[in-house]
Amino acid sequence: MSVLKTVALSKIYGSAKANVTYKALEDIDLTVEQGEFVGVMGPSGSGKTTLLNILSTIDTPTSGTVEINGKNPLSLKNKDLALFRRRELGFVFQDFNLLDTLTVKENILLPLVLENTPIREMEARLLELAELLAIDRILDKRTYEVSGGQQQRAAIARAMIHRPAILLADELTGNLDSKAAKDVMNALKEINEQKRATVLMVTHDPFAASFCQRIVFIKDGRLFSEIRRGTNRQAFFQQILDALSVLGGDFDEFSTIRR
Repeated sequence: MSVLKTVALSKIYGSAKANVTYKALEDIDLTVEQGEFVGVMGPSGSGKTTLLNILSTIDTPTSGTVEINGKNPLSLKNKDLALFRRRELGFVFQDFNLLDTLTVKENILLPLVLENTPIREMEARLLELAELLAIDRILDKRTYEVSGGQQQRAAIARAMIHRPAILLADELTGNLDSKAAKDVMNALKEINEQKRATVLMVTHDPFAASFCQRIVFIKDGRLFSEIRRGTNRQAFFQQILDALSVLGGDFDEFSTIRR
């Protein structure tokens, strides 16, 4: 079953009348199946962020269609769109976006509080996710009292606690050191494998990408190539590096240190 499907998705910025346009995306056909863990990679300016913004309903395409969990979010009015975003989508960002005034537990429970979920169910879901993500011992701490890796795992828990159709992640290891990045990616892999969570992750980092099942490469706004992981993550990591060398772009932006 497809959780996400785009057909001929294109995005043009600027004004045709003024003859000043920039084609950020062109004819993107992308399908993500239920339970898949898909990475999106490409040089800066390739269209990754534009694609993620459209999928997260922050931006709208110039042409083409988007379907998430059988629904077209582009056809929804503002109130219904806000509800769709809150229920069907989960978000994880590079800078965590946790509230310092709340404990880790309170941050994670926010989506369920907004839905008026019964307390017993909130507690059950919280415990299950916290144990899976190895953050059950820090639930009563404030966000500034825990490490960056723990904050990001808390952010993953918050993004998944309402059981969205798809989790959208944007450079989620960008602010983390090597060990914290590995812990976070292992945690996301556990969520994907044990909960059958569907994940789409935009990343510059080949190490983070090596945890995905499939990588889609974008260049100049178009789909360029695709590779799938076998049983060996280290071999997949090397495949990703090889694909990036063919892709081109600014090599300073790709981290090749972590393994």
